[in-house]
Amino acid sequence: MNILKFGFLVITGIVAISGSAKADYAIWSDAKTGVTLSFPDSWKLMNNQLPIDVITLSVPSGDDRAECRVQSEEDKRFMIYPSKNRPDIRDLNFTREYWEKYVTAYNNVNVIRYADNTGLGQGFSSMVLLSYLTTPDTKDGSDVQDRGGVMAVTNYGDKVYVVQCSSLLPSYSNYHSQFMSFFKSISFKKAYHESVVGDYRNFLNEMGTIDVPFPNAVSRSTY
Repeated sequence: MNILKFGFLVITGIVAISGSAKADYAIWSDAKTGVTLSFPDSWKLMNNQLPIDVITLSVPSGDDRAECRVQSEEDKRFMIYPSKNRPDIRDLNFTREYWEKYVTAYNNVNVIRYADNTGLGQGFSSMVLLSYLTTPDTKDGSDVQDRGGVMAVTNYGDKVYVVQCSSLLPSYSNYHSQFMSFFKSISFKKAYHESVVGDYRNFLNEMGTIDVPFPNAVSRSTY
């Protein structure tokens, strides 16, 4: 139950990592959707490619081409249900079948891990760890990428949110912990009473984990 807790306003803060070592983080909020998140200030904002893209970020990675993206679509179908049914909404609508449809734009998709008891922001979510080939934009297919990625989906309020982070597959393990930290930073504009929450990581007890069975990857990542 603890895989994830998975104009613009930009504020830069200082976060202590250990002793005198410090790293700069940006706190970013979207006025339209109410999404708030944070990321290292070494990550760069990129142009969104789709109307549903809320934010697209390039993760420092050189030829590994690591990036993260948050998407949001209005979906009012679930607002007729009481808040207590939110986990049931997840269990019925955001299953493995949802992900099979979501990734139809890619080729050779291989779902490595699927979890349906996760949390994203304040929402109940499902998550997949997968590998895939991007679709070619050139006639000879020379631009096809073999990528590994982690994705999570949740319904919260009148919107469905999808968050995804990926890199070239052979180097995915170098970025997995950063991707998980990014997922953990996400929150949504309040839509429900605090007494009903998503499947959060328990900060006072167990740490969240997710297996990473990619080549050369650590067997499990804690966040």
